[in-house]
Amino acid sequence: MTESPTRLAVVDLGSNSFRLVVFQHVRGRWFRMVDEIREPVRMSAGADDSGIRPDALARAERACRLFGAYCEAVGITSVDAVATSAVRDAANQANVLAALAAGGFPIRVLDAAEEARYGYLGVVNTTTLRDGWFLDIGGGSIQIGRVDERLLTRSMSRPLGAVRVTERFLSGDQTSKSDLRRLRQHVEAELEAVEWLAPGGNLVGVGGAVRTLAVIDQRRRRHPIPGPSGHRLTRKALAEIEAELAAMPVSQRARVPGLKPDRADIILAAAVTIGAVMDHLGAARIEVCGQGLREGVFFEHYLAPDDPPLLADVRRTAVFNAVAHFGVERAHADHVTALALSIFDGTARLGLHEGDRSEREILWTAAMLHDVGVAIDYSAHQKHSEYLILNSGLPGFDHREVALIAALARGHRKGIPSLEPVASVLRTGDETWFLRCAACLRLAEQLDRARAAQVSSLVCRLVGDGVEIVLEGTADPRLAMWSGASEAENFARAFGLPLTLVAA
Repeated sequence: MTESPTRLAVVDLGSNSFRLVVFQHVRGRWFRMVDEIREPVRMSAGADDSGIRPDALARAERACRLFGAYCEAVGITSVDAVATSAVRDAANQANVLAALAAGGFPIRVLDAAEEARYGYLGVVNTTTLRDGWFLDIGGGSIQIGRVDERLLTRSMSRPLGAVRVTERFLSGDQTSKSDLRRLRQHVEAELEAVEWLAPGGNLVGVGGAVRTLAVIDQRRRRHPIPGPSGHRLTRKALAEIEAELAAMPVSQRARVPGLKPDRADIILAAAVTIGAVMDHLGAARIEVCGQGLREGVFFEHYLAPDDPPLLADVRRTAVFNAVAHFGVERAHADHVTALALSIFDGTARLGLHEGDRSEREILWTAAMLHDVGVAIDYSAHQKHSEYLILNSGLPGFDHREVALIAALARGHRKGIPSLEPVASVLRTGDETWFLRCAACLRLAEQLDRARAAQVSSLVCRLVGDGVEIVLEGTADPRLAMWSGASEAENFARAFGLPLTLVAA
């Protein structure tokens, strides 16, 4: 009997914005986010020694009432609500919690270590970060954590959030060079005080400010892959964005492509802070992660009772989630994948290519997902597969990999697409790589034309001046041989040798 999915609402009561995110899942098998509400509450705005201001409390109470009404309307009874630095540091915390209670759900006020831990769980379960750093920048504070062998070994929190430092250093409409210098010096001094912060390892960034800066960079460069998650924001690009923002008054920044109006006043301070962290850690680029604290809270539920709750393989989990979400015919996907990898491995053993492991993994992913477009319509489903993959996120894969996976899915039938639209994210030699994987996937798809596993296995061998693939199975092989023969031209183009199919 199929287990019914569970819904969990995670409420993140942050210093800048409140978010309610709904996750649907079958514990330990699959999960996906199905809804989200964001309210730019700006709770920490104007906070001082007396605590959070009455107008901010009114905005917070109104947002929580909205969230509570939403949960009641859609029948969500499982809610995990967490509050971060604005509430944690508020002198009038009792009054704040009374206002937040308007939502009707219990609220946990996270201490600095807990906030960092949830950010870490969000990062390590949605990226391939194994050894390095993560930076989580919110409205009130930043958290930096050290990750070794996928485990959080150290963390710190400092009151350097975008709202807080904007009010202290960049509160005017126009920003002066001296304002920027004072802010940068302040951030650097806070970082210098933490002796274990030292260069070494990759850096992953989470939070709305990091995502916003990534989108700005993508718009400036006409980046071909939608969505910030997986984007690599270089230190040079960040400096260019910082200079552009600093040169214009706050009142004009909302015109910057990719910048939401409610972040226009705080994004420059965030850029300066992120840049200072990158410089301190010697990071030439920061990988942008679309997930963070909210996902970390979810993973604690989803993977319970594991401690720490870590996915065994982030990339495979992303693929299997997509397969489940789009209702892929699993038996066909598995068999096409097995045949495609057999062709890839067999031709590697013949010395026709190096059998690169990363190339093989991209082929595996594309083969598993090549039919996701059928969820839209069978007609031209290869085109639907392409845009679904491009827009589905695929946590753990960078934008170059997503581009190749999507192009392979687009090219599994009909014409093989050009890589020109995504050329800006590719590397030299990827065209050869792509044609080879496309040939393997296309041939495998044709060999399972009947979707009945008529070809159970195959063997590649060199015969004369060409490649002979011996098809093994108990069924009549004539359909598979006829269908597979249509791919001889593409095979020869990729491997430089003619193809012959024979029955065992």
